[in-house]
Amino acid sequence: MATVLASVHKNNGRGSRRPGHRNKNKRKPSKESRANRFWFGLLKAVGFVVVFGCILAYWNTTRLTSIILNARPVEELTADTTGMVRLEGTAEGAAAFTDEGKLRKRYALLQKEEFNWHCSRGGCSYELNEDQKPSVWGTLKINGVSVESDEFRFYADWLPLDITTVPFEQLSNIKGPLLVEKPKSTAYGYYAVSPGDRVTVIGQAQNGRLEPFELPGEDERRVILIGSSVDRMVSHERKNQIVYLILGAVVALMLLPVVVGWIRKLFRRFART
Repeated sequence: MATVLASVHKNNGRGSRRPGHRNKNKRKPSKESRANRFWFGLLKAVGFVVVFGCILAYWNTTRLTSIILNARPVEELTADTTGMVRLEGTAEGAAAFTDEGKLRKRYALLQKEEFNWHCSRGGCSYELNEDQKPSVWGTLKINGVSVESDEFRFYADWLPLDITTVPFEQLSNIKGPLLVEKPKSTAYGYYAVSPGDRVTVIGQAQNGRLEPFELPGEDERRVILIGSSVDRMVSHERKNQIVYLILGAVVALMLLPVVVGWIRKLFRRFART
């Protein structure tokens, strides 16, 4: 009898310890699940930021496309001319401007933009520094109208860098359309307009002058648009719209199960009340 009671007591002791062991085992997954929920929540937040960013960028480029298409074509500017206008013609001006020591030729208008070395999982490359204001030299005239701005938005190819445009000692610093100043640090790209080039410019007409205007969504940037044609400007902006649409749609599809889950929870709450 004593042996039986001792056996029962021993079994009861083991039984009383087992729930404790099970609880300890349950606590470990709960910590992991909290960490998983945190990272999942962070990914969801980033996803929604990307979607709203794409919507905003799409909206801004759509507004800019509308400005390009609705700009009124004019031959000349008078004191009475107002609003967004478009000038098309041959660039006039002296080929007097260059980046000394960097370029061989001179141009009527030259814009220099900075690129910085950037590394990511996909590799390393030079990326445009959009926070750095470009350097601009020169001015030009179209149909007798002066075109001047602290910054231009070019719809054109970068100035090709080769033996005809760059001094011999700079040839080794060429990397694609960029001229490297400091390897794996800083490089520059150039846009240029030479006398006789056929160009289209869009800006704000005011007091007989062509003035820069604020880009949609970028209140601190005032530019004049310049390119070879309206069609090229519109094509560039519509390509941007397609990129934003595709990126936004892909991320939105990934977030769709999350949104559906939220809707189901909302309906359940209403059903309970």
